[in-house]
Amino acid sequence: MIIKDLSTVSVLEGIKRQLDVIENKRTDERHSMLNYYESVVSEMEADIRKYFDSDALRQAPIVTESITSKLINSRAIVYKQAPKRKVDERYFEFVDDLDSAMLQFERMTYLLGTMAMKCRWNEDKQKVDYSHLPEFYPIFLEYDDEPSACIYPLYNYSSNVEKYEQMFAYWSNEQHYLINGKGQIVDQEDNPDRINPYGVKPVVYAHRKVLTTDWFREGCSDIVSMNRAINIMLTEMSLAMRLQMLGQPVLKGVDEASRIKLGVDKPIVVPEGADFDFKAPGGQLQQYVEAMRFLVDSVAYNHNLKTKWSVGREGSVSGESLKMAEIELTESVMLDAQMIWRPIENKRFNIDKAIIEYETGASISEDCSVDFSEPRFPLTAQEERNQWDWEWKNGLSSKKDWYRRNNPDADDSQLDEIIEGIEAEGSPESQESIQNRATRFDLRQALDQ
Repeated sequence: MIIKDLSTVSVLEGIKRQLDVIENKRTDERHSMLNYYESVVSEMEADIRKYFDSDALRQAPIVTESITSKLINSRAIVYKQAPKRKVDERYFEFVDDLDSAMLQFERMTYLLGTMAMKCRWNEDKQKVDYSHLPEFYPIFLEYDDEPSACIYPLYNYSSNVEKYEQMFAYWSNEQHYLINGKGQIVDQEDNPDRINPYGVKPVVYAHRKVLTTDWFREGCSDIVSMNRAINIMLTEMSLAMRLQMLGQPVLKGVDEASRIKLGVDKPIVVPEGADFDFKAPGGQLQQYVEAMRFLVDSVAYNHNLKTKWSVGREGSVSGESLKMAEIELTESVMLDAQMIWRPIENKRFNIDKAIIEYETGASISEDCSVDFSEPRFPLTAQEERNQWDWEWKNGLSSKKDWYRRNNPDADDSQLDEIIEGIEAEGSPESQESIQNRATRFDLRQALDQ
């Protein structure tokens, strides 16, 4: 939505135009992709009913599979391992569940192409938490390439709310207020002057690809389209399996076929010259299965993924072998971290900083850096032992590092207690005490006998 200026009159006029076409094509497409990602069976079934005759679906149920979420979650893994953020330590005291929010933000961005996330102050927790905005409408000034404001619906999760009864929130760097579905400002008692107290929009945007012709980037419509095709093919295969297993009864040379009744307890008598048979389809279901696998493999390949089917896989694969096989995925993930998520981290930090300083009065340093980890593939037990032995031998890590790796929730004092306890148990005095107790036990046992 483009407006001439950010005056209240211009904003309201633009919002009214936007609300009149709120059910536009882009919004419908984004909701459809979310339905497939969230595996909403009723929506997926409704999506493919138009490809079948209603009588055909009486023979077998619609079959749906959740492939979209599997591929999206396998590809969007920048935040699968939490990055190391070097910021003011006080910052972490005022943020809630940041890594989980960023992981979901990444997945939604990869799915939808362009995504927004709102940073908000939680009065109960006294922390900043995060709300994802799959539906939002940026407002641009003429010839600007970045939104100057944003509106988004306030969901009440009720299907009975009319469009004109919905509420929308408006944010710019200077103003904040609520708007109803008619494009009218709803006054708030706690903010009568409609001021944005933070001085910055608490909304951060992420794009899956660089900006070119449209600010909204293309999402994973190819994955959703493939998922829809697979659901259609699975439903067709379900029908074919029923026909192939039972066959289709066929009568030839009978004029009054309606008088013949079928049933395992009913003998069938056909007139002379007539013929009765069960016909099965000639197609091979295994070829159909291979065709579906080809569709999934080809789409996965375009996203630098390799499918791992459950059949025909024996034995384990080393972490190094997996890394070599997934080298393209690793490079793509690290490229996403540098080009997309590093700038996003800085933008989100600045928004969080403004909110924290306004709500608490605490002063947060402006220094912010983030170190993203390269995707790590699991090692075998022997490979992991060899890696730790090599690091200890060359002085690159200590045994405390091993305990920290296997006890990530323990602090340094707790780790020291664990190490001291284990070392005490392994000391010569402790071993002698254990041996003495064992000897006394054996003597007592012998005397009892």
